[in-house]
Amino acid sequence: MHRRHSFLSDEPPPPRSPSGVDTVSDLDEVLVVPRRSDPPPKTPFPIIGSLAPLGAAVVVWFVLHSPLALVFALLSPVMAVASLLDGRLTARRARRRDDVDLERRKRAFVDRVATFHAHEIALLRRLAPSARSVLGRTSNPFTATSAGDVAICLGTGQGRSGLRLEGGSDDDDDSRRLRSVARRLVDAPVLAPSPVRIAVVGAPTLANAIARGYVVQFAAAVSPRAVRFLAGSAGRNSSPGSWTWAHSLPHFGDDDVSVGSLDAARRPLCATFIVVADSIDIVPAEADIVVAADSVAKVTVLRHPRFSTPFEIEGEFVSVLEAEEFGRRLGQLTGETDETHFELPSRVSAAEVEALIGTGVGGGPSPEGLSAAIGIGEHGDVVSLDLVEQGPHAVVAGTTGSGKSELLVTWVAALARAYESTAFTVLLVDFKGGAAFDPLTGLEQCVGLITDLDPGGAERALSSLRAEVRWRERALREASVRDISDPRLGARMPRLLIVVDEFAAMLSEFPQLHDVFADIAARGRSLGMHLVLCTQRPAGVVKDSLLANCELRLSLRVNNAADSTAIIGSPAASMLAPEQRGRCLVSVGGRPPVVVQVAHTDAADLVGQRPTTPPSLRAPWLPALASEILLDDVPRPPSGIVLGLLDLPEEQRQPPACYDPAEQGPLLILGSSRSGKSTLLSTIAQQSSTVVFVGPGIEEAWDTVQEVVELCRERQRGGVSHPPILVFVDDLDSVVRRFEAEYQSALVSALATILRDGPPCGVTLIATAQRLAAPLTMLAPLFPERIHLRFASRQEYIVAEGIPSDHDAGLPSGAGHWRGARLQVALPSEGAATRASTPSRHVRIRGGSLPPTLLVVTSRPTRFLDPQHDALPETVALIDVGDRAALSAFAATCGVPTWLVGTPDAWMAAWSTFSSLRSRFPVYLDGCSLGDLRSLTRRRDLPPPFDHGRPPRWLLAPDDTIVRFEPAEVSHR
Repeated sequence: MHRRHSFLSDEPPPPRSPSGVDTVSDLDEVLVVPRRSDPPPKTPFPIIGSLAPLGAAVVVWFVLHSPLALVFALLSPVMAVASLLDGRLTARRARRRDDVDLERRKRAFVDRVATFHAHEIALLRRLAPSARSVLGRTSNPFTATSAGDVAICLGTGQGRSGLRLEGGSDDDDDSRRLRSVARRLVDAPVLAPSPVRIAVVGAPTLANAIARGYVVQFAAAVSPRAVRFLAGSAGRNSSPGSWTWAHSLPHFGDDDVSVGSLDAARRPLCATFIVVADSIDIVPAEADIVVAADSVAKVTVLRHPRFSTPFEIEGEFVSVLEAEEFGRRLGQLTGETDETHFELPSRVSAAEVEALIGTGVGGGPSPEGLSAAIGIGEHGDVVSLDLVEQGPHAVVAGTTGSGKSELLVTWVAALARAYESTAFTVLLVDFKGGAAFDPLTGLEQCVGLITDLDPGGAERALSSLRAEVRWRERALREASVRDISDPRLGARMPRLLIVVDEFAAMLSEFPQLHDVFADIAARGRSLGMHLVLCTQRPAGVVKDSLLANCELRLSLRVNNAADSTAIIGSPAASMLAPEQRGRCLVSVGGRPPVVVQVAHTDAADLVGQRPTTPPSLRAPWLPALASEILLDDVPRPPSGIVLGLLDLPEEQRQPPACYDPAEQGPLLILGSSRSGKSTLLSTIAQQSSTVVFVGPGIEEAWDTVQEVVELCRERQRGGVSHPPILVFVDDLDSVVRRFEAEYQSALVSALATILRDGPPCGVTLIATAQRLAAPLTMLAPLFPERIHLRFASRQEYIVAEGIPSDHDAGLPSGAGHWRGARLQVALPSEGAATRASTPSRHVRIRGGSLPPTLLVVTSRPTRFLDPQHDALPETVALIDVGDRAALSAFAATCGVPTWLVGTPDAWMAAWSTFSSLRSRFPVYLDGCSLGDLRSLTRRRDLPPPFDHGRPPRWLLAPDDTIVRFEPAEVSHR
């Protein structure tokens, strides 16, 4: 900044309390009052230990019949007494150890209390410096902007500490003593709360000396532009010149402060006064503080708003000569840089600031820095901020309506006027909608605007800042330089300013970004990355790791003194008037703050700064993935299958998503309906040489899965390498649910076999599913790779083991996440087909004429024979299984082609005949249930299932193989 006041000291200003309380504690630690530990319970008489030797002696005597054994009974009382004495000795040693530990904890408690009290007293002295400390200053920082903001130190005395205590005992004298010591401050400043209304009574000489000390404190604290002193004689017995020295004070403000004169104190316009009265009877009723100066050794506070009874303090007495010298010195210090009084305007435009710069008031931009004029100082000078010299980062505090957004717009616009896009770029982050930064988006230096209206885009853009840090580090390393200011780097890398409005709102949405910004703050200076962080409540939001690197601090009006002190080291920002929009306090490197009226920039002022053709700037992040990506447009890797594009904002890359079945194993694709699952299968199939599709029907799915299982076993037995095969199952959860419970379990087991044994044999299963529910839960762990596409329900997404923060119901079709990165599936080429599709090698439904000799088990004999009757050869005889004689005759001869037809119950009645014939002739089961089949054949393995709505027809060969069989006559009727 330029043209700073010479009477401002280089020391940080003392923090001030607007309430003027008598104690202050900003320590949140709770002290525990040490107390003696509870004594251990007394050792009881060892009854069992005493009786044990006695019982043992009796047993020995009974066994050995020796009177000597009874001698052991004498051990009973000996052991009892020994145990009792040992317990008492142990308790005594424990008490001694406890006494030593208690003394140690008491000493530590007293030391800690002393440290706390010293901190509190130091803080009180900074809140209201004593008159003696003010008289000894060589410079004077005015820390209050109005009379109502001043706190006065009445003197030193006893006060109540703000320590928080726990523990102790009311029954313990030591605990009560320690509590008393901790709660009492000794020789602590006693403060008068603001607004100051003090009356001093007593002997005129002493009363005037005490009052002069209070006026000296007041004059040193409040700005000369805020108040003026109305001085007069103090009373009948006062010297006529007791208060003439107050006329030399350089205060010329509008608010009146009466000193000395009781008549002025009673005027209704006088809200602040420090008066002297001959007697307490004439003290104004408005006086909040009444001090009695009875003697040099005894000063009594008779009235105080926080105390109900009078108490004594140690006062400070200031002579007339000391007060006159103070008034002259303060006037000289003020007059060195303020010969003429300048009234800071309530509003100033950016054009006015530019005009002042043109007249030579204030410096221009620094070529090596990042300097911008933001407003007018309290002496009419132009205030410029340089992020390179004074930063490298800045924190801006201010409540709603204080002018934060206007400050940021003016700051960025001034930088844009001063520097080309080759030297400076800006990234805007606004988490209150983005409307405040709309005028800046057209600047050629603006690389983007991030708002909370697009949370997904905001997160990926802000995550890209890590990649920006790495890119800049790499650029410096390649140029063999250590800092962006090195001329060898040239114009290859402009400085990047990141402006965040509502930093707290951004962190509440993305808390993990605090570490990102802390990293930028730590390394940004050499990399040319600068932060301007704006928030309403900086205390507790901007952590110390980040705030430590923000040397440039600005505070507009804030709601409380804590927030102001946390930023600029002074509560002055909490005292700014609400109507002073744009009034700002600026502190650099911990030095005292200066007052600035921030310039206002209109949108019309920025029109001339917008380029006719936008320059091609390197943005810190890549654009979002397109909702439609063609497979032909994605670069193909030397090996593997391209699924689409990945979005890696933290690396500023969007590489192809490559899947290698041989290396990565089975793949499970999860997503809601129309999320792009089938499209992804088509994309994979288009790039694969051999694909097996598992159909949606029960019969087709069962046969294909069994065929793949058999293929895996064949390849395992072969022991040679085989070409890779991909097995596709679309909507696996739907396919599995079509099967009955027993078939479902067998199908899941077969799929598990493929998942475990297939990859080593070159067989990889790729499946899609809408949700991860039973019975797929046992298969899910066997898929090492998973892709989560769009889910309508967040709960289903979590159940599918997706990362909760990745869920977005608004993703387009084909969008999802894979391996922690955002994925957009590539669309297969139009008209392209799979290179090769491997059909089933086994005939799923065998058809043809029935064998000449056949055992027929049918639940509907008539319906079965009617269509077969005309097709039967004349040589084939029909035997009803219910005819036992005919059945026995056939079983004995078996020489003529015959069909033995019967219901399951009829065959069960002739089960021994069926069992003997089954080993020689095929069995045809028409419309029979699985239970009928198992009852007749005593086999537990499952036959091939049938689609819903089709009656089961199996042909069981003598070798115990069973297939579906559809007679020609049945299939064509």
